[in-house]
Amino acid sequence: MSLFDDLPSLSPVQFFGISSDCFYIRGSLKPDKNFLLPSTSELLAEEPFADVYAGWNVEKLAFLVYVRTPFQKIEESDFRKGDSIEIFIDTRDLKSKGAVSRFCHHFVFFPAQMQNFCGREVTRFREGDMHRLCHPEDLQAIPHIEENSYRMLIEIPAHCLHGYDPLSFSRLGFTYRINRAGGPPQHFAVSSEEYAIEQHPSTWGTLKLQRE
Repeated sequence: MSLFDDLPSLSPVQFFGISSDCFYIRGSLKPDKNFLLPSTSELLAEEPFADVYAGWNVEKLAFLVYVRTPFQKIEESDFRKGDSIEIFIDTRDLKSKGAVSRFCHHFVFFPAQMQNFCGREVTRFREGDMHRLCHPEDLQAIPHIEENSYRMLIEIPAHCLHGYDPLSFSRLGFTYRINRAGGPPQHFAVSSEEYAIEQHPSTWGTLKLQRE
């Protein structure tokens, strides 16, 4: 019996950091291939079922998510058991900090309105280094549901992102988890099967904010 038999297997993505360019937008984010984030599903041994576009300007971060599976349901008691989109942002990309800091944000968005909103911040801090959670009505989320798929335009205003200063800090810590009812989720850069990603921002990928 080997000494390494009881150790968990390591995915290829754990040996290097994942980063992607994120380009400046004027107006609304469009499904332009320049804004399409790379898929890391193959590295994470996942089945890809969604395309995610991202863009930025000084006023907001924007994401456009195309999910190629039917919308089924929202689970109020545990949103990960239904259809939902989670976005994780660290406005300072502090890879050396092991705990969630005041610069970290965890948002969840729903393909249908729930309690008069489609998104909310659910960041959980483990230390006194924290910020006030944003109001759900400040988050912009526009879902469009079709028979076998749905898409969602998400806009997070700058005032909902503590420490967001893209002209001075041109990198963001970033990952996502796209949940679907009855199936495993899709991630960017790191899998929640291996890490509690909401608690370990050092494992997140990086968005490099490109001005042009």
